[in-house]
Amino acid sequence: VERHTEFVAITQVVPEGLQFTEVADSQWIDRSPQDVLVLARVSSSVGGKMPADVEAVSTLRGGEVVAGSNFTEDNAGFTSWTVAFKKDPGDEAAGRLLQMILEIETYRTLAVMGMDRIRAVHPILQRVANHLPKEITETLDHDAMMKTLASLSAQESELHAVWEKLAWRIGANQAYHELVFQRLDQLKAHGLDGYVGIRHFLKRRLTPAVSTAETVLRRRSELAEQIDERAQLLRTQLQLNLQSQTRDLLANLDKSAERQIRLQSAVEGLSTVAIAYYAVGLISPTLEPFVEPAFKDWVKAGLAPVVIGVVWWTLSRIRNRVSHNT
Repeated sequence: VERHTEFVAITQVVPEGLQFTEVADSQWIDRSPQDVLVLARVSSSVGGKMPADVEAVSTLRGGEVVAGSNFTEDNAGFTSWTVAFKKDPGDEAAGRLLQMILEIETYRTLAVMGMDRIRAVHPILQRVANHLPKEITETLDHDAMMKTLASLSAQESELHAVWEKLAWRIGANQAYHELVFQRLDQLKAHGLDGYVGIRHFLKRRLTPAVSTAETVLRRRSELAEQIDERAQLLRTQLQLNLQSQTRDLLANLDKSAERQIRLQSAVEGLSTVAIAYYAVGLISPTLEPFVEPAFKDWVKAGLAPVVIGVVWWTLSRIRNRVSHNT
């Protein structure tokens, strides 16, 4: 029994001349607490021959071993492998080689695990691609930009969900795929004349499936980059529009402040004249008894500039003090 991250491998050795059901209860498969992912039967002998139904055959360890498989499940769900040694390598060496063959079969199956979920992602990616904004232009108004940005955000969430669902699975499948061919390299597998080699068979049947999964992940990454680029363009355009609106608002505020200052100056000027007029009217009667009647108008004329200057100076002091306090 070997425990791995995703599975537990159980190997049952059946002595020559006996059947599996004679040494183990086949019902344990049905009673397994978890899904049974791989069922493989490996038959080994010294000087044996390959069955007629094998799909692929290769020599191993420099021609000292010939191994073949039909890569097809029988009625009981088992995939059959046949291993023929030219000479007896001993129990330990034979056990290691048979173990590696079982690993090839296990990793081969696990390398395509979850393909249904991976294929189910294709419509999602196609829908995202079809609804992706073709171009971002300055002609879009603010509401249209915000609507487009919300749509891009929703699409980004969909792609992120795809990543969370499949990234680990596809990565694991790639690792299992690499392990299959690592084991074949370690066994020095080469094709046998008259048969399809195991390496060639698996590259033709297994590698395209793994490549499909890689393509899904790559397509998802490409769409995510396109969405990010378009969202960034939209955010930049929105920021530029906001800056333009802020600049216009500040310009309007400056104009309003300038008009306010001019109006305030005009009001102050009128106030100065009005106050000076009333002040002259109040002060001149107190001075008229001390001057000749012929000079009364000259008194008013002389008081006017003085009073205007005093009033203007007083209002200026008041304005400056108020401005300083604020």
